[in-house]
Amino acid sequence: MSPTPRNGPGWLPRRRNGKQQACEPCRKAKIACDHSLPICDRCKRRKFGAQCIYLSAPMTRPTGTSIIRTQQDRSEEEHRPHNITSTPPISTSASVASASPQTTSPLQNHGPRNSFPRTPLSTEELPNKSAGGFFGPTSFSAVFLENKHNLGTNNADLQISNDSAELLPLQSLESLQPQTFLMLAGSLEQGSNPRIALGAKLLKAFPDRHTFNFLLEWYYEKCHEQSFLKHSVMSCANSIWTTYGSYFKEPRTKEGMERVSKLLCENSQKVLQEPGGSEDYARWLESFSGENLRWEILGIVYSALTNATLSLPERDAFFCTQKGVRRDRKVFAVEMKDCVQACVTLSNYMDLINFPMVALLTKNLILQTVISGDTSLVVWRQLGDLLSSSTALGLHRQLVAGQPITFITELKKRLFTVIFNLDKSSSLLTGRPPALSYRYTRFTHPLDLSDDVIMHGGNVLNDAISRLDADGWNTDGNIYQATGARARGKLSIVLDEILELSLGDHEDCTEHRIRILLDRLQHTYSSFPSFLHFSLTDPRIKDLPDYDFWKTLGLRLTFLEHRLLLERLAHKQNVLDGQSMVDCAREILELVVLIWVQRDRFVEHQHDFDWMLMCWGVPSAGVLCVELLKQLKHPQLSGPRLARSEIVQNLSLLIGFLEWVRPAAGNYQLCGRMRLIIKRILDQILDPSPPTSQPGPAAAQAQPFMQQESAQTSIAADMPITGHNFDAGTIMGPFDTAIPPPAAFDTANYDGLLDDLDWLNNVDWSRGPYHDATGQEFSIARWGNAF
Repeated sequence: MSPTPRNGPGWLPRRRNGKQQACEPCRKAKIACDHSLPICDRCKRRKFGAQCIYLSAPMTRPTGTSIIRTQQDRSEEEHRPHNITSTPPISTSASVASASPQTTSPLQNHGPRNSFPRTPLSTEELPNKSAGGFFGPTSFSAVFLENKHNLGTNNADLQISNDSAELLPLQSLESLQPQTFLMLAGSLEQGSNPRIALGAKLLKAFPDRHTFNFLLEWYYEKCHEQSFLKHSVMSCANSIWTTYGSYFKEPRTKEGMERVSKLLCENSQKVLQEPGGSEDYARWLESFSGENLRWEILGIVYSALTNATLSLPERDAFFCTQKGVRRDRKVFAVEMKDCVQACVTLSNYMDLINFPMVALLTKNLILQTVISGDTSLVVWRQLGDLLSSSTALGLHRQLVAGQPITFITELKKRLFTVIFNLDKSSSLLTGRPPALSYRYTRFTHPLDLSDDVIMHGGNVLNDAISRLDADGWNTDGNIYQATGARARGKLSIVLDEILELSLGDHEDCTEHRIRILLDRLQHTYSSFPSFLHFSLTDPRIKDLPDYDFWKTLGLRLTFLEHRLLLERLAHKQNVLDGQSMVDCAREILELVVLIWVQRDRFVEHQHDFDWMLMCWGVPSAGVLCVELLKQLKHPQLSGPRLARSEIVQNLSLLIGFLEWVRPAAGNYQLCGRMRLIIKRILDQILDPSPPTSQPGPAAAQAQPFMQQESAQTSIAADMPITGHNFDAGTIMGPFDTAIPPPAAFDTANYDGLLDDLDWLNNVDWSRGPYHDATGQEFSIARWGNAF
């Protein structure tokens, strides 16, 4: 059977994600539409045939004559080919001030209703696509999609995305390539070199000496670093002022910046040689610092400045000392990040690859996740570039018989372990297949050595190696930069196999393999030295320094994140009864809430809180919400034991955590959407409306559809949900005690309510504004001038 041609017989307009467009009444009310022609079944049942039209671009305002139809026209239309109103998109070059709407042109489409064969797809078969890309079964929101039947939903259009571009004006977003416009032929003076001109521009953005020193000191003392040595970054940064300081005196001249840019371009054309001995660290450092400074090294310095800027509190007094737009932390950080990307562009010009270049790509990717969010397509593309460069350098094959242990071999092991972990964690967060497989790599984890030992080399390095235990861990009880990379690398190898089960062929997902991986994961974590273990019941935890507390807490959450994925898989395959899954989710949620409660201890990590919520908070909350609603809807069925009071209190604190995320955070939009979803689920559980005041499904369906879309509102405003004024204190404040009403869990009071969870089916879980079946609207706050 030949496919139906576009605009031909039986054609319906499709949204950008490829799904068929709903008719206007169903779209505005956010309910499922069966896409039948000439009138969908829902509109037939509700006598809304006159309003049942399909628009190819419904968010573009058409003229009134293209939509309004008389009942006579509709009656005639039922016996003739159906009209689908098509609204052409507004040109981006059109003036924003123009008030005249675009005219529409109806496209004649002929075809009977039965020309739309639809084969029902299961949740497993249905791809969760959106404008932000595909999100698979391991993504942060997958638990909601997989269990929508337990939430009273049956709509296949449930979507999760981070489509911030639709909610923000274009000028408020970070320019994707602000560093490359000088490469265009028309933007340069005659005879100018585009690389030198671009380099001069980013050198002019170099901070003054006072700002530079402050940020580098903060970076050295507070920031996390695994892909490069902090000592190397500080040495290269100081050499910039020592060697080129005279050019950076104010006012900086164009000629001076171009002279430095030319020197860096010449240095970057030389192949960077790697030393072979364990005592050659100083010679290696000298090969790319001072007069030998290269673009990739300058990019690493810029990444340190960006990292320090992001880790500072938004209202830190430091920003009051800056001029102009740099008083805004986000603007300052984005400017520094643009310079990092510009250094990547300049370094790629000669098509050379070396260790500092791969380290720069790693840093650039991590910073991009903070700026744009972890589900951004820009991040996904940069991840592909990083993985390709790392394998091109051969970092994935490091097993050479008899190879001596030197600082460069340890740095390579550490860097690729970080890259391998980034690949797996990105796959887990988005549900997309990983690009690297442990089957095709031959690498070992870095030894648990301090940076100082690695830099000294020689006898100092040999003595430290001799004091390691049989598994390569240090026996001093210290947590070094290599310690975290080594631990997460071991967990990532197990995660690689877990992802094979979750994303691969379902026939291979057997009980035997699941139980083996559960045992391997537990054994891997248990094999870590005792100073890496974290438990709230351990009395030593009160005396831990903030650094050790943070490291061990994050490692525990990473282990539990991997275990929860396996537990969900085992529960889905009926391997386990779900009790261990609930217990795992409860512990994750408790630890995530602990991070927020003690957030003052981790100021330098607060720019990562939105990522932690997406990786740990949302999946665990989803599991617990599903189980609470399942037991509420089917109390007669046996299920896992739930500590309702504890769960509800922690879910309420999680809502406060999600609301606390600042608009400047990369995952702010996703946090806002997840907060709204969890808040509504808690409303269903804790504060149900009396049956007499809550319209049932039939009454809700009888209400007229909205004829106009409501104006978007902020999440900070009052949000009426099923008859409630749903302000910030409706459920609980951060420090309120969870005291449900006496009949909150009495299912006798839920007549008609437990089956009236259709709003979960009607919500687009990631995109605002939201409408439920009663025509109420829930919007997500916009970033405004976040940048």
